[in-house]
Amino acid sequence: MSALTPAHAAVLRAVDRCGTTVEAARELHLTQSAISKIVARSEASLGIAVFDRRDGRLVLRPQAHALMRALGAVEDEWRALRGSVADLRSGRALPLRIASTPSIGQGLIAQSIRRIVTEYPQARIELIMGDAPTELSQGSADLGVMFSPRVTDDIALTPLSHASIIALVREDDPLACRGSITLGDLRHRRLICFDREKSPLGWLIARAYEEAGLDYAPFMTVPYSISAAHLLARHGDVTLIDSLLTQAQRFDGLVKLEVTPTLPLTICLMTVRSRPLSRLAGRFVDILISGEKAD
Repeated sequence: MSALTPAHAAVLRAVDRCGTTVEAARELHLTQSAISKIVARSEASLGIAVFDRRDGRLVLRPQAHALMRALGAVEDEWRALRGSVADLRSGRALPLRIASTPSIGQGLIAQSIRRIVTEYPQARIELIMGDAPTELSQGSADLGVMFSPRVTDDIALTPLSHASIIALVREDDPLACRGSITLGDLRHRRLICFDREKSPLGWLIARAYEEAGLDYAPFMTVPYSISAAHLLARHGDVTLIDSLLTQAQRFDGLVKLEVTPTLPLTICLMTVRSRPLSRLAGRFVDILISGEKAD
């Protein structure tokens, strides 16, 4: 004997409202015979007759009024559950939280967001500008995308793309016409750059300075490349930033210089091994990876 299901509850309530299996079938877009069979099976499953048959109509029996109220609650809860599932599938229920930097956010991530919102137009997306490993570990981000991050064992890294460190100087700087520079060329320049302890880029650049026999001592440290570029106002100042920034944004009055030898960067996707991705996050990862392969 089959158990009573939420679909059966919906049919019984429709028959109660309409009074006939014909009208209930029309309301639910089913056949009249299907409605009749569901009513019979439901009554057999419950072990009681729910309706009396009078003059071609089905009339709710007095002892079944409490049952019908209970079935109404079941139908309402089932409708709410289906709505919650639909919200989860569409991305309405919970935002997709992505931790990254402005350089990556304006380029790589922005391209993937444009694609995913065409598939999930109701999706909510939160872009977090912060330390991605920390945001992931604390549970405040679902995904992270950063340059060469230093992470704990619980965070999985997937290489996505590559970039490099470049220099920016003012267009009236004598270095501006050279096209490329070495770290030694910046020995006596005021450097705006990253903190070696707080930034993966700062650590990479500091190590390159040390390998070249130079002291890494920025007079000003910044969290992001975009901050360094906007602070480059004094004649003779120089900044070392990631190459993605100048691909995503134009800086009038500044000139980009290649750094030799090259200081390569790897852009990595970060996920927490112990935390399953939501459907929306999984699809975003697919788009992110496929977009990089296409490029």
